Amino acid sequence: MAEKRPEQRRLNAFLRDDRGATAVEYGIIVMMIGLALLGMVSLTSVANQIDDTFNYVSDTLSR
Repeated sequence: MAEKRPEQRRLNAFLRDDRGATAVEYGIIVMMIGLALLGMVSLTSVANQIDDTFNYVSDTLSR
């Protein structure tokens, strides 16, 4: 069996290294929570605009 070249050994070691995986997973979780919060804020804004529109139409029709 032929001995692996140093570059191949370093590449294999890099591909097997999983020390940063947990940090990446936590980063993804934080990003998803942030997106959920941003979505809730924007949906609240849209809901308020729709409510204002219906109130305007209702007030206009009741005159």
